[in-house]
Amino acid sequence: MRKILIVLGVFFSLSMMGQTTQEAKMQKMGVQIGVDSSSFSGRTFLKRLFVQKGTWGFGLQGTYLSTKGSDSNILMLLTGLNGGISYGSISPSVSYAYAPNLACGVRLNYTGADGVVDEALFDLMNDGLSFPLSGLKMSMRSVGVSLFHRFWMGLDDRGRCALFLDGVLSASRSRLYSSGYTDTRRYALSLCPGFEVFVMNFLSLQLSLGLASGYFVDSKVYDDAGTQIGGSRDWKAGTGLNLLDLNFGLTFYL
Repeated sequence: MRKILIVLGVFFSLSMMGQTTQEAKMQKMGVQIGVDSSSFSGRTFLKRLFVQKGTWGFGLQGTYLSTKGSDSNILMLLTGLNGGISYGSISPSVSYAYAPNLACGVRLNYTGADGVVDEALFDLMNDGLSFPLSGLKMSMRSVGVSLFHRFWMGLDDRGRCALFLDGVLSASRSRLYSSGYTDTRRYALSLCPGFEVFVMNFLSLQLSLGLASGYFVDSKVYDDAGTQIGGSRDWKAGTGLNLLDLNFGLTFYL
């Protein structure tokens, strides 16, 4: 009986020590780690700790869009749509915080889209381009990998909420099937701001979107027999909100 009590006492002591260490660690979150001053506005911004140095993050992001029916609009590009289109992507990632509120990591991406358009009007308002579509069936698959660097700006003294900015260098390959197929390679450099909140001490939810990017696209068009019938190479850059780059995700921190 005495041995059992001794074992239980040691186990309880170790548990309390672990809990105390965890609480001490969590108390550090949200503390001030520096001050940024703006010479232009004269304002100061507190730097609050959100992710500690040496922290590993294992994340998962995703996007899904689906529309069916008649007389629908998709992102103000396809109007009067009669048919259905579905689009989805999933992106697992791993990151390491090499300094407080600074991390680098790698992300994999898989994207798929399928659609049937019986009738629609494609209207690219910014370029003044408009033409009808009918009897269109398409399927797209894409895989890619990206390297990213993330900076957090803590918003509260408990270290629960933060804004972040990702710099992303990515490469992807996609294939679009529709009366033959188009093979595309894309290399991009992007800026993606977002918001992150800890819902548990080790689990956060986040929302991010693509805001600006510059990219190189190499596309080749093939017919049903696999013979190349066309292609293009193009450099592009731009800013703006793209709803297909709106991502919801979660991250486990260890």
